[in-house]
Amino acid sequence: DPSRASTRRVRTRFATASCVGVVTTVSEEQDWRSLEPASLLVNLVPDLWRTLRAGWPLLLAVLVGGGVANFVNLALLLLFLGSAVARTVLHFLTLRYRMNAGKLEIRSGLVARRFRVIDPARIQNVEIVQNVFHKLAGLVELRVETAGEAGAEGLLSALSIAEANRLRDQLHHSVAIPAAPPPGDELLTITPAELVGYGMSEGRIGAVVLAGGLAIEALGQFSPESVAQGMKGVSPGAALGLGLLGLALGYAVSVGRTLLRWYGFRMTRSARGLRFEGGLLTRRSVEMRLSKVQLVTLDEPLLRRAMGYGTLLAETAASGAPGEEAQPEGLLPMVAEDERFDVARIILPDLDIDPWSAALRPSAPKAVLRGAVVGGLRWGAGALILSRWIGPLAFFLVLFGAVLGWLDARRQAWQMTPSHVVARGGFFRRRTWIVPRDKIQSVHLLSDPFLRRYGLARVGVWVAGGRVVLPAMREEEADAVFEALREPARLRVA
Repeated sequence: DPSRASTRRVRTRFATASCVGVVTTVSEEQDWRSLEPASLLVNLVPDLWRTLRAGWPLLLAVLVGGGVANFVNLALLLLFLGSAVARTVLHFLTLRYRMNAGKLEIRSGLVARRFRVIDPARIQNVEIVQNVFHKLAGLVELRVETAGEAGAEGLLSALSIAEANRLRDQLHHSVAIPAAPPPGDELLTITPAELVGYGMSEGRIGAVVLAGGLAIEALGQFSPESVAQGMKGVSPGAALGLGLLGLALGYAVSVGRTLLRWYGFRMTRSARGLRFEGGLLTRRSVEMRLSKVQLVTLDEPLLRRAMGYGTLLAETAASGAPGEEAQPEGLLPMVAEDERFDVARIILPDLDIDPWSAALRPSAPKAVLRGAVVGGLRWGAGALILSRWIGPLAFFLVLFGAVLGWLDARRQAWQMTPSHVVARGGFFRRRTWIVPRDKIQSVHLLSDPFLRRYGLARVGVWVAGGRVVLPAMREEEADAVFEALREPARLRVA
């Protein structure tokens, strides 16, 4: 029984955390250190790959093109690759770091010099990454993420494993943190079969789009007459088969990316909070303090929800490493329905409501009517365009949009407790947001002419990691919620 197996994997051992922290600030000034010599090659290969991936149209033009234009494309490609080499060499020669008075200092640059001082109290997460090239060289990459800027403010690649662990321990020991349970407690693991389900429910077809773009670019090198002649010989059945093959390719690529990114995933308890580890070729280990969690979201797309799973995201104010797709720091790809509250309480120990079993407050009745009207209007624009080809049948889209809007508004709900704010929304892709009230940065009372027409308003709460807007409610109720949520913020400012 998969549900029983998943329940056994989650061990919810809650312990009362002490309010007393231990501070072991390092006050002595240490010597400046440089990166390992092998980091020059370890950093160069991924940088070249990113450059080629960004300039794939130039690479394709060089491979299939000809004439004078081909030399121009080749020169541009070599220029980009040369700049990547120069950037990597300059980074290795100029980057220096040290721990001074309990803070991490990093300096880099030759012409445009940069000097950064990272206070451990501002650190949101510390991540250790080891890709294939790191493994071959016996090195790792250390990422120190703060709320100060978009990306990893302290990025050191590549260090020895011992040096990375030493820096991480010094950063964590330089700030007072609550006493935590002993480290090593494995809280959640995800099986390969569950990861396959995650990849299938992700349904990314970006690989198909990319393949289509490459095919169009390649076909453009041939004459239009030869392309048209070749397309005449393709029967409708063959075209359908090619479409299904492309769709299967998209799902296969999605599953493959999921296994590469999350294979062997586990969440464990560390001495400073939680640790998330996973990855097949590139192994990532993210350590996150529970006190830094700003927002927890459970994402349940229709297919994943039918499997009995959802994806839990624990976000801090950090933004991820530069040059990479922004993603939440603590992402649990597959969490079973019967364990989601237990996992949420591990991340938010003072969570005083079960958002998935407790009775939440629904949207106002007029908000449901408004949802149907808005849905019909949105789909109506498409109906007007399609009516040229399919006639009056296109206007059934208006009814379809109205039904979807009505269903979506019916699923919206919210609740406010003394310590948390909960919001839920979405019909096909249901999402549940949990915001600790002590992390709220600002509260907004939102309205527009269409909302006021129905006597409605919405309340939005902004945190350092994002924002959550509650479902539409009556204006007087929205005023009361707004006043209740803004009072704690006023006390914190005072």
